[in-house]
Amino acid sequence: MGCTEVRLVGWEYVEDEDVAEEFQQLKILVVGCGGGGCNSISRLNSLGLRGAETVAINTDRRHLTKIKADRRLLIGAGLTKGFGAGGDPELGRVCAENALEPLNEILQGADLTFVIAGMGGGTGTGSAPVIADMAKRNGSVVMSVATTPFEFERGRMEAAMRGIGRLGEFSDTLLIMDNNRLLDIVPHLPVEQAFGVMDQLISEVVKGLIEAITEPSLINLDFADLRTIIRQGGISTVLYGENSDPDAVVEDTLNNPLMDIDFRGATGALIHITGGSNLTLKKATRVVEGMTEFLDPNANVIFGARVDEECEGMIRVMAVITGIAEVEGGEIEVLDEAGEVAINYGV
Repeated sequence: MGCTEVRLVGWEYVEDEDVAEEFQQLKILVVGCGGGGCNSISRLNSLGLRGAETVAINTDRRHLTKIKADRRLLIGAGLTKGFGAGGDPELGRVCAENALEPLNEILQGADLTFVIAGMGGGTGTGSAPVIADMAKRNGSVVMSVATTPFEFERGRMEAAMRGIGRLGEFSDTLLIMDNNRLLDIVPHLPVEQAFGVMDQLISEVVKGLIEAITEPSLINLDFADLRTIIRQGGISTVLYGENSDPDAVVEDTLNNPLMDIDFRGATGALIHITGGSNLTLKKATRVVEGMTEFLDPNANVIFGARVDEECEGMIRVMAVITGIAEVEGGEIEVLDEAGEVAINYGV
């Protein structure tokens, strides 16, 4: 008769200070590249982001000095003299590649890195792929957030699509947010306030994800949950909505995507729900059921819920949908290095 191997499984008490130390050991970076990315970083700091370190990277010294961030890095000073990349993505790339030492110091040891950039200009378009690549080489999970130019910015659109193609190569998932959607969401706001809405939405997404895995909630998410969803790959989109009724908030959220793409059949979703003291488990599950109705039957769905007194009488939903492999009827074409169409999707 064979012998049965007996394995001893250890156990230990976990004190409050142990939990606090665990969260301290989770290193999360939010890196803004170029003018648009740095603006989002400044907005995040204004919102009071907790649980992550913010980094602003630019070639424009004057703009960088106005940004609120935990760390600010001016790159390419010897090439641009601190005046920016002049809309040249190649120059932005070279500036980042000539700052590998300080970038490596910043990125080293990160578990999760958000890379945020406005695409179509010089610094963000050129440097974001370099930074995402370095973050992955350092072992981090990388979630990139890229905004696309307005349709009338024809000269910037090709550069943006080429940059998005490169950024996607080095990201576990790529969230693309279309500035043209502002014309539908806030068409009558002054320009500065309208762009502030996009910064606010990007900031809410990043802040919501970070706080979902670092702060106690009614239904908790952890870093492993987020990593699983992010690594679904493919194109991603974000959905955001608010309403006092569970069914109405699902309808508002599904009908107000920042990218108007068909995500039916997507393979992953991370859904975060925030409500007041009247947020019940039944209401939360009704929201999740409605949000996931059109996903792949075997989709990996993870959700969290938090009670926040600032949302009294309101339900706020933020959902990241990943694993959107193909989107038919696209109007924007992501280009590869050779200028060939790499991804085609609608906006």
